[in-house]
Amino acid sequence: MRRARGERGGPESSSLGRTSPLVSWKSDTSTPARDGFTDLGYHGERDRGAARHAEGAREADPDLRAPEWRLPGPRGPRVESAPPRSAAALHAVFDAAPGAVAVVAGPQYVLDYANTAFRNGFGAMAGVVALPGLPLAEAVPVLARLGLLDALALVQASGTVFTAPEVRVPEYGPTGRPAVLRVTCSPVLASAGEPIEGVLLQFVDTTDQAAELRRLQGAERRHRNAAVALQRALLPQRLSQPDDLRIAGCYLPASGEADLSETLRPGPVRPAGGELQVGGDWYDVIPLGAGRTAFVMGDVMGRGVHAAAIMGQLRAAVRAYAAANLPPGELLLHLDRHAAELEGVAYTAGSARAGLCDLGALASCVYAVYDPDDNALTYAAAGHPAPLLRRPDGVVIDLDAATGPPLGTGEWTWQEASVSVPPDSYLALYTDGLVERRGVDIDEQFARLREIFGYAPLVEPDEPGPAEFADLEASSTGNGVTVGGVSPRRGGPVDHVRDALLTGMQLPLDHQDDVALLVVQVPQWRGERAELFRSAAVDLVGGTEIAAHARAFASGVLRSWHLGEDLCDTGVLAVSELVANAAIHGRAPVRLRLRRTDRRLIVDVSDGDDHLPRRRLAEETDEDGRGIGIVAALAASWGSRQLPEGKSVWCEFVLGAVRR
Repeated sequence: MRRARGERGGPESSSLGRTSPLVSWKSDTSTPARDGFTDLGYHGERDRGAARHAEGAREADPDLRAPEWRLPGPRGPRVESAPPRSAAALHAVFDAAPGAVAVVAGPQYVLDYANTAFRNGFGAMAGVVALPGLPLAEAVPVLARLGLLDALALVQASGTVFTAPEVRVPEYGPTGRPAVLRVTCSPVLASAGEPIEGVLLQFVDTTDQAAELRRLQGAERRHRNAAVALQRALLPQRLSQPDDLRIAGCYLPASGEADLSETLRPGPVRPAGGELQVGGDWYDVIPLGAGRTAFVMGDVMGRGVHAAAIMGQLRAAVRAYAAANLPPGELLLHLDRHAAELEGVAYTAGSARAGLCDLGALASCVYAVYDPDDNALTYAAAGHPAPLLRRPDGVVIDLDAATGPPLGTGEWTWQEASVSVPPDSYLALYTDGLVERRGVDIDEQFARLREIFGYAPLVEPDEPGPAEFADLEASSTGNGVTVGGVSPRRGGPVDHVRDALLTGMQLPLDHQDDVALLVVQVPQWRGERAELFRSAAVDLVGGTEIAAHARAFASGVLRSWHLGEDLCDTGVLAVSELVANAAIHGRAPVRLRLRRTDRRLIVDVSDGDDHLPRRRLAEETDEDGRGIGIVAALAASWGSRQLPEGKSVWCEFVLGAVRR
């Protein structure tokens, strides 16, 4: 009696009650075959001819009537054959098995044995009745086209079990219907230590299970696509491009589930094409007025529709608090209270708290405000990776001087920090998905990010750059890059830096966390372009007469900037009203600042009083209260904000369509 490799027990043991331990073809390592095709003791069909020639001798001699059921071995002594009843029972069991079973042998993979289910399943497709004795590629060509011969070669070479969980065949069964089969290939050995003499093929019809799986996957895909659509709708569809800055951003959803191959060829698992896992990452660029700009980068714990919904609520809250011109630390305090009131992690149906949600959402966030007048960035972070600042000399620093716990963890006073951002600097804000990799040290990833950020701006956009950037387009497209508010062309320096960071960090195709990235450039204006960005300021000392001094100063400056007579007169009128309000309702020191960009004129008046003005409808008999109304009617926009000492009131005038 012959046994497959790995069988335990003596010669009298049987494997009828055992199940072959199969492994998925998707595994990186194969599992050796154990108890796969043991103690069957049969002659294949090619040996039955010799058996028929000896039939007469068996009838004449009762001692020869018991057939010898065993696989022929190439060498070594023959093992005692199985008892006739056991051999016949095994043969009957396989012939009556509902699943197709076959044995192939030799380099041509000739069919030695095929049970009734195999002949019924593939006989009509092959167009022949007597399948045994034919090479497998000739008997069932569809299996050869699907790569079964490669799988058989692997089994014969390695002696391991190979399983393809989902193989689609165009015709199967007497009716020739399409089917989905689970195919298992197990090596057949004469005895332990002997060469492999054949391969046992087992086919299980899983068409109904596959249809149900596809239905569930379709529902999950629709759910995931809805989450992706929701998040993309919540992300900025068009990034604001301030006059003094150049900005590029992108969002990459996490990869989806692995794809099940429809062939029998061994190979690595491929991510499902087009499958995306939405998360809670977001970014935003918020104009604050008077040339100031806020940058936001956040990450909500979890993924799916729930995380995207929480992200949308937090993003809306940030914009509302930013409109009130709250400083970064105070804004995070209000955002933390808002996050604590949201519904947090939702429990699944199988849990003890099914249908319930934890109160409070956990999220990380960094909020930064750039002021072009001072070339300064004020920021605060709540459990978020520190932004990176690249100075003009190429030095990269971590902005980690103002960090605190994540949002939703309880009351905390977030500190603020300020850093100088000179022209020709770059700022990078990102989520942890850009640097975190399974099995890779996080400190090494941060060091790599700083290195790439340090030299990326030095490479011209039309140059190939380092070797890591060679596959930029392929990797970006394969990962489903979603760029918000950035032109598809990547010719600008800030776009090049963004792409360099994405490519240099070598995101795997199956990355499990979504990525958000925001890169900001503070350009160094030169030549004629520099003439479009001018500023002037004056400190006003005195009483109500400072309004006349301010008008004279503004008239001279605006005309020197060649803004046009109408805009000069309108700007001088706005200066007069704002300075008069500061002189009457505020207190010293009063400062007037004028700024022009390529698109607008900004008038900014600050004083030492911290009471913010508000627009109101003056009565006919009122002698005051009309100044802010006049400014609001003249300017394109106006606003006020508190300063560390006092307040600032500003208004903006659009210069017209100027080509950037």
